[in-house]
Amino acid sequence: MNKKVKSLILGATMIMALPIIGGCGGNNIGYVDSQKIMTQTSKSIEINKEINAKGKELQAKVDAADAETKLQVMTEAKQDFDAFSASKTQELKQYVDQQVNELAKEKKLDVVLLKGAVIGGGVDVTDDLINKMGKASDEDIKAAEAEVNAQEAQQGEAQQAQPAEAATAQ
Repeated sequence: MNKKVKSLILGATMIMALPIIGGCGGNNIGYVDSQKIMTQTSKSIEINKEINAKGKELQAKVDAADAETKLQVMTEAKQDFDAFSASKTQELKQYVDQQVNELAKEKKLDVVLLKGAVIGGGVDVTDDLINKMGKASDEDIKAAEAEVNAQEAQQGEAQQAQPAEAATAQ
């Protein structure tokens, strides 16, 4: 008797799930390459320039501080930079989200994902989003891509240096 009840429940659940499963095939899915968006749109390049300028400004303050106040100035500069960077990053995120939502409506897409989340299928709408947001000039794109590559190289060097420092400390 218990097996019959389980079988009936399982069968009823599968029957109720068929419309849901059947509807999944009709979804229109788009995806975007976020790195390309960050290096090829004028808005993202503008915000990155603002963040870098703020970093340079604060670094100049730290460099100008005397030995007695350097640690305090450095701490305050880091807090200022983190707050400024978070604010600008949030501003960019909201702008991108708004543009993605508008593009999804225009293209009649049910969902837009990041490129890395899509294994197969879907429609690449990266170039459409770049055009919608405003494509940056070729010089700005090259500079932004060079900056991203330099940051990745710095991060790689820092990660390689950490095990060496740990080994030296032991």
